[in-house]
Amino acid sequence: PLRKPLRRALTRAYADAGWIAATRRHLPKEADRLDAMLRHCGFQVAGACPLFRLIETDDARALFERLARRAILTRPFAARPRWLRIGLPADAKALARLEAALAGD
Repeated sequence: PLRKPLRRALTRAYADAGWIAATRRHLPKEADRLDAMLRHCGFQVAGACPLFRLIETDDARALFERLARRAILTRPFAARPRWLRIGLPADAKALARLEAALAGD
């Protein structure tokens, strides 16, 4: 269940047409940055939506665990051991942190 302050904040955000329009313009640019970084790190994006990217890798579980140790949460799929879903980083600093973790730094 969502707490009352969060519900109020979400209600205000959903009612803010300007915020929604800005977010719709902003997300594709951020997703393009994530895609470019993933390709730079040797990953191929296998699926996408505005907030997430799906990559395939030989051992998604090991990558999931490595990222989790760095407090980067992703989603593995038990039925698809090569898949890992990565959320859109919040900002440039988070993108750089993800890139460093994927590169093994």
